[in-house]
Amino acid sequence: MEDICKLQYDIYNNISKAQINLKKSSKTRLTEAFVESRLENLEKQWTAFDSNHSKIVTLVISERKIQEYFKEDLYEKTEELYLDYKAELKGILKKLKVIDGKAENSSVVREPSVKLPKISIPTFSGTYSEWTSFRDLFTSLIHNNRSLDDVQRLHYLKGYLTGEAEQLLRHVAITAQNYQLCWTQLEKRYNNKRYLANCILKRFMSQKNLLVESSSALKELLDTSNECLNALNNLGIDTQSWDIIVIYILSLKLDNESRKLWEAKICDLSDELPNFKNFKEFLEQRFRSLEFISTKPKQPNIVNIRNNNVKTLHVKNVQCPFCSDYHYLGNCKKFAKEDVDSRRSFVQSNNLCFNCLGANHSVYFCRQPTKCQICKRKHHSMLHPKGVLKPVEDTKKCNQALIQDSESEIVTSSSTEAKSSDIVSCFSNVSSQVLLATALVKTESRNGYNVNLRALLDQGSQASFITEAAVQLLGLKKITSHNRVLGLGSDQQESVVTKAVVLLKVHSLHDPNFTIKVKAHVLNKLTSCIPETKIVFQSWTPFIGIQLADPKFNIPNKIDLLLGAEVYSKVIVEGIVRGPPGYPVAQNTRLGWILSGQVSSGVMKRPQKEFNQIVSMHVHAQLSENDLLKKFWELESDESLTIARRYFTEEEQKCEEIFVKTTKRDESGRYIVNLPFRSADPTCKYNNSKDIALRRYTTLERRLDKDHKLKQQYNEVLQEYLDLGHMEEVPKEKQDLKGAVYLPHHAVVRDQKDTTKRPVSKLCILPITD
Repeated sequence: MEDICKLQYDIYNNISKAQINLKKSSKTRLTEAFVESRLENLEKQWTAFDSNHSKIVTLVISERKIQEYFKEDLYEKTEELYLDYKAELKGILKKLKVIDGKAENSSVVREPSVKLPKISIPTFSGTYSEWTSFRDLFTSLIHNNRSLDDVQRLHYLKGYLTGEAEQLLRHVAITAQNYQLCWTQLEKRYNNKRYLANCILKRFMSQKNLLVESSSALKELLDTSNECLNALNNLGIDTQSWDIIVIYILSLKLDNESRKLWEAKICDLSDELPNFKNFKEFLEQRFRSLEFISTKPKQPNIVNIRNNNVKTLHVKNVQCPFCSDYHYLGNCKKFAKEDVDSRRSFVQSNNLCFNCLGANHSVYFCRQPTKCQICKRKHHSMLHPKGVLKPVEDTKKCNQALIQDSESEIVTSSSTEAKSSDIVSCFSNVSSQVLLATALVKTESRNGYNVNLRALLDQGSQASFITEAAVQLLGLKKITSHNRVLGLGSDQQESVVTKAVVLLKVHSLHDPNFTIKVKAHVLNKLTSCIPETKIVFQSWTPFIGIQLADPKFNIPNKIDLLLGAEVYSKVIVEGIVRGPPGYPVAQNTRLGWILSGQVSSGVMKRPQKEFNQIVSMHVHAQLSENDLLKKFWELESDESLTIARRYFTEEEQKCEEIFVKTTKRDESGRYIVNLPFRSADPTCKYNNSKDIALRRYTTLERRLDKDHKLKQQYNEVLQEYLDLGHMEEVPKEKQDLKGAVYLPHHAVVRDQKDTTKRPVSKLCILPITD
């Protein structure tokens, strides 16, 4: 009997837990099947409980009062719980059936279980090519939305306009009557089909010629062409009969091999003209086959091209913008006959690249590695200005002073930029060279492009620095900041003052999750090329398998970015690889493994030199004037540092008393205080200040006679003082009063001020009693 009683308690607990779990269930789980299964389980448990209760009553009629089962009235409690739970389940089931019935009989579409992203309308700046997409999206979401009135539509419309379009409706009031007027005005201004068609055709015709076999280039050609033709169809232009013209234009843009295959394919069509559908199928098959054959585009044989004739590569594809013949502009004889100024003017007026003479990009985004053969700068040799000579190499710029020593020679560079923030020391040691830690990092330009820079990691620098060339390449915004930079062995006179800082994001090329924000000071140049000469190791065994932060660490190259100790401490991670004696040490960082340390001649394949150059970058950036002034006031406000100032001299004590006793404010709120005159002042005692003032005034008159313009301005100021009541003439009877003091004055012209250059003078001769 005890076992049956325990079973009854278990059933009661199960029903109670089931009811609690039902209340915790999410709405998505409350389906008809879920509730019906709960009902079936409840009925089974109640049937078992009722059957067990009948057995207990039959067996222990005489001991009913003794059993705890009957004392707690477990049957009644369970029955009440059963009825409550059953009623709750049936209520939920009824609601679900009503909802399902309404959903079946209603035409309203149920919301999807997956939450879709919100559709955002792009802003419209007045560019004609953006009007069509903006108009269609705004019309679908706002203009045709019946839940919005015209006031709300106009409010949304003005919020999505910028630039020229925003100026067009800037002064229009937001009222219901003005919405249709504004919308019609925008359509009339920007729904210019002729201009839109010209833009689309210009994009279609300006697609690049394919010089090599490339699957990605073929896909881009096909996609752009389809997009342009569809855009023309949306403008109401029928392009169905353009197939033969479109095929001819696009076939001229194909690479030689693809064009041969296309000509072979259309031969199967006999005398029938191919349509654009056939051409699209050919391009799709072609780029798919290229994707399977190779992942890299097949490059032309540069050696053979150079041996035969460079012009043959572009003779049929590239049209010269100067003479309209088919060749590269750099090979145009007519263009070469023009003078340099005419050539530069032609390139500038046609928006061509000054480096490669190509179109559709500027010199800042040119990817050609070529430079001027005369001055090694980034422009074409045909555009090299007259009179500009080839710059002297960095190693020849320095006036090196050799100091003989028994073990080494020390060379200190003194270039024309003597106030550079980096201090370069050259140390002669014919048996070794020292590597500095360099790394390639990825940075973001202002336009969103990624640019790789070569950085030097220097834990001896308290600040980070970047070259002016890198700032211009990235298009970063400069922030005015004056900081004094001290290098190794330099003093205040030899230091340099940086005038700007930039904020940039540095990403790791090996760890996509690592990004750090760097505040870098801008300098024209950081250091010379690192390393000094190319290093070729005889054996690379110690460092096989590690991912270098700078794969070309052994090739001399410029430094674009110097990362100081603050950044160094954040990129360094655990891991050091030490090679045999004579090899550098590899340190693991978030940017990759960096190499640094001494490299002996025994592990290198390079000619020995008389001395090597070592760059030491211990740099300290001092605070700017604003920061120094802030620290000054912090020190002034510290009471512990101003205790000594509480002890005054006799004159200082008297001045303090005069200030405390006589300071007051007039009705206008201005502070007034007595001047602290000395009682034994000889000027006050012997009354000779008038003679001094007269001599000063006579000197001033002689000066004004030599400068008529200054005299005119000086008289205008005095007349202004008289008109305003700031100055008055002293009566003759008061000029010789005892104790009268005259203040000498003179004209002061502030030439350095752009706004106020008028002469400023003291008040005219006024008597002041002691």
